[in-house]
Parts: sequence; structure tokens; C-alpha cells
Amino acid sequence: MKKSLSGILVATVLSSYSAYSLATPVDVGLSLVIDVSGSVSTSEYNLQMDGYANAFRDSAIQSNILGGTNGAIGVNVVFFASNFFSTSLDTYSILNDTASINAFADTLDNFVRPGGGGTAIYNGTNRAVDLMLAAVANDTIETTNLVIDVSGDGTSSSTLDQAARDNAAANNITINGLPIGTTFIADYYTNNVITSDGFAIQANSFADFSSAVRTKLNIETGGGNNVPVPGTLALLGLGLTGLAFARKKRAL
Repeated sequence: MKKSLSGILVATVLSSYSAYSLATPVDVGLSLVIDVSGSVSTSEYNLQMDGYANAFRDSAIQSNILGGTNGAIGVNVVFFASNFFSTSLDTYSILNDTASINAFADTLDNFVRPGGGGTAIYNGTNRAVDLMLAAVANDTIETTNLVIDVSGDGTSSSTLDQAARDNAAANNITINGLPIGTTFIADYYTNNVITSDGFAIQANSFADFSSAVRTKLNIETGGGNNVPVPGTLALLGLGLTGLAFARKKRAL
């Protein structure tokens, strides 16, 4: 009987160790929370996805990802409108070499829009928090640096958005924002969406999105040394209207 009990205990310990050992140490756990509500046209959705894809192909961002303590990040994507959409991108991808980063960029570049509807930022935020905490608890990723990156061009219930923000903060998750459009949208994100330790970078239009997201990801993957004072950085005078590149274009 003692031998059997001992065997059970050893098996339990080994099983726990094995599960723990599957966790991948990463420098940041990052969730991209992307607005696909009705106010976002098909071409604007494409600009968002192209912007994210080309940001991950950027040499500076790739150097940040591969040059950190662990040389890796874990990233997933949550799409939201009036509710969130469950997709294959819910699962965290480990980006730990050039091939995996470029493959993730290609996936973003070709990902079919999952739906549309009204705007409920809090549903996207809460979904991202749940998936992020599960990824840590289930040993998918191992890090205490958890960041949610919300992009969108609208507002929703300020009370519910604040509750979602506060829930993230209570779980030691930072929320940064990429508001698209007017100063009103940027102020809304600053006051209701991002956490006190987060920041927002405003894109004046979807045409400006590519530069804004590149700047934002460069900060989020750069080890925190160049994080601005919490608040909003407006990207003005970018002259990027001509950057509405074709949906399937690959950056070299």
C-alpha cells in the first residue's frame, strides 16, 4: 500500500513538473484587441490588419522581440464588436525567431474578418483578460509583464469600459490604447480604456494606423525603456494617406 501511495505521489509531482515545464518564458504576454464593429469598413479592417502585420515585419520590432531576456513574446488577438468573436487567434503564439514572427505577420495579413456589429470595448477587454490569465494559469506563457493593446474608432459604455479596465489593473495587466480618429476618441480611451500605467497613441485616421501601431509595438516590445508618460501621444502631420497599401502586399 505504501508503495502504491508513493507511486501516486511521484506521478503527481512529475505530472505537475511536466505541466509547468511546458510554460514558455516570454518577455511580454501581449493581446491585440481589435475593433471590427460596423463603423470599421472592409478597407479600414484591412488597413488595421496590414498595419499590425507590417509592424511585426519591422526590423526594429523584430530586434526588440529577439533581443529581450528570453528572446520571445507570447501574443494573441481578440476581435470585438458588440461582443467578442472566438477565433483561432485566441490561442497565444510564441514568437521566438524570425520565422515565427513573419509567420504570425502573414497570418494577420490574411485573416478573414470574423464579423461586425455595434461597439462594446469592454467585451473585447474582458475577453482578453480571461484568455491572458488562462494562458498564464495553464502554463502556456510564463511572464509577469502582461499587456493588452486595444485599437478602435468608437466608444461604448464608459461605466462598463472602466470596470473592464479596473479588472485588468487588479490582475496586474496593463492596457494601452490605439484610438483611431478625433481627439474625442483619444480622450475617451485615456479616460475610460487604458490603465493608469498605460498609454495611448492616437492615429488621426485609418491611413495613419500603420505608423501608429509600429510606434506602439516598438514601445511594447522594447523592454519599457522608452515608454512615454501615461497618456496620449497624438501622431500629427504624418502624411501617410498614401500608405493605404493593398491587402495582400508583403513588406520586404
